[in-house]
Amino acid sequence: MIEETGRDSLQWRIFAVFLCVLACSYYYIFFMDRAQVHLEIEVSQKTHFKIYWADEKKQFSEKNSAAHLLSPTRTTYDFSIPRLKGYTWLRFDPIHYSGEAVVKSISLSRPGYESITVNFDALLPANQIDDMKQVSGGALRFLASGTDPYFLYPLAFEKVSSQWPRHLLMMALISLIIVFVAACCSPLRADFAFVPIMLAMALVLIMTMAQVSARNVHPDEYVHLAATEYYKTNWLPPAIEDEAIEDTYSVYGVSRLNNGEIYYLLAGKAALFFETLNIPKLLSLRLFNVSLFALIVLYSIYSVPARAVALPFLISPEVWYVYSYCTSDAFALFICFLAACELVRPASILNRALESESLMRRIVPVLVLSLLLGMLFLLKKNYYPFIVLFYICLFWRIFSSEDEPSSRLSKIFPIIMITVLALGFAGIRMGMDYYVNGHDRQEKILAMQEKTAGDNYKPSTPLSEKPIGLYKKARGIPLKSLIVKDKWFAKTFNTGFGMYGYFTIAGPQIYYQLARWFALALLIYVFTIVVVRGSSGDHVLAAAVAVLSIALIGVSLHHSWTMDFQAQGRYLFPILSMFGVLLGRCRTCFGGRVSALLISQLYFLGLCSFIFIAIMNIPHP
Repeated sequence: MIEETGRDSLQWRIFAVFLCVLACSYYYIFFMDRAQVHLEIEVSQKTHFKIYWADEKKQFSEKNSAAHLLSPTRTTYDFSIPRLKGYTWLRFDPIHYSGEAVVKSISLSRPGYESITVNFDALLPANQIDDMKQVSGGALRFLASGTDPYFLYPLAFEKVSSQWPRHLLMMALISLIIVFVAACCSPLRADFAFVPIMLAMALVLIMTMAQVSARNVHPDEYVHLAATEYYKTNWLPPAIEDEAIEDTYSVYGVSRLNNGEIYYLLAGKAALFFETLNIPKLLSLRLFNVSLFALIVLYSIYSVPARAVALPFLISPEVWYVYSYCTSDAFALFICFLAACELVRPASILNRALESESLMRRIVPVLVLSLLLGMLFLLKKNYYPFIVLFYICLFWRIFSSEDEPSSRLSKIFPIIMITVLALGFAGIRMGMDYYVNGHDRQEKILAMQEKTAGDNYKPSTPLSEKPIGLYKKARGIPLKSLIVKDKWFAKTFNTGFGMYGYFTIAGPQIYYQLARWFALALLIYVFTIVVVRGSSGDHVLAAAVAVLSIALIGVSLHHSWTMDFQAQGRYLFPILSMFGVLLGRCRTCFGGRVSALLISQLYFLGLCSFIFIAIMNIPHP
């Protein structure tokens, strides 16, 4: 007994030291290893300010760059970049349009060094810069003759003092806090009690982002907002050619109102309710998604299996990000979360529908499940693999049981009823669309795409004039080039683990490397534990999750190659939902320090990314 206590004490000490080392590493990455940029600029249209850094050879690349969204309604911006150690040249791409702009000031600060204010006299116009001159107040006014103007600037920081004593003191304080918190939170490993607490902390950040971020600084939010606005005052889908909804069409000539998703109807009615509480209009349009995450927090407090299902929501700040603004991805994750909980909770409505011997007692559960499954059918197509997993779990449970054949058949009947009713619910939504637009609905959609799409995105535009990211296969670009040269897998991972704004606000590369290794370690650990400790049913579930996840990745890669190169990690979010089913089903197989360590490190990496990269750098109103 004494030996076991001593061994546990030694393991705890090793664990605590490891946590302290990781925490100090994060402090170095997110505070010591960053430089701050302060920019004052006036632009005439929305564009991006980009900054590149290079050594004396001036070999600039996208790898060593950062971008920030600019707006005509705002002049002051602050954002962070790597600390620029060892680099001697900067390249400023102030705008990406042909026209005029005024740069008032650019300054850079780095811990332990004198701040640099860019001397406009030392700026070297290198490309597409015309009529460059200083005006009153020392501002620089220039005219860009093309869409890729840029300046070069020599970089030299002067060291003022060593910051290491202060940083070492801060690291010591962080280590003490980490040891104290870890010791106090150790009992929370039981029944995954830490999950609701971590989710609640993420909810605070989600609410903060929803409040402080400006309109349309998030991916395609303008079309999501417009589609939601429509359903504030309408119940039926719109006529496709209605001029009143042309603002809902994207540059691709596609409207979210035409894709059959029920999210916009629900979000629109919720926004109308929030506006009656005198909540600002933009925030009211975002609060539906915030409320969905709050429901996930409450569900995890109530149910232990739900905590295991919600574990994947802790590992990526990109998940929190989609709940902070108006987008249908948040609703899709929420519906999949509810469906996953139905699969793993012993007292779920699904189990009542399957196990109840009374037909009358099955009616309400069957109707509720039909509505839930019907909403699953109305999600984006990339969530269909989750539906497949849902049915695999159902039928494996029935046919792997030792029940009599008659008992198995009695459980198949409610599944058939649920499916038929779910298809009926989904059919009502789609039927409304055909009722309004007729059977030539698809022809009308194509006509509106030709009318509303940007000049380079119209179906009639020759392939040679379309953006290079479209139809790469048709251009003769091999798939290998997409993977190797365009780094599809790396970009997909990065955008799935914390890239914000229009994917222009990113963390340091070391953050993505750490997240990649911790995520891979967690994946290997969970599947190894399931194989070693799980039952045959757990093995089948793990195999199904793996196969469906690989298939989804393959489909996303194929879409980027044949249609549109968009390496967006959120397209693979259904994998998180499927992984949640596996964790919920096999929750008794793991729960020790290893899983807690891996999840907590991904979570705290995400906290640092969301606070110090996303919230601090997202454009504010």
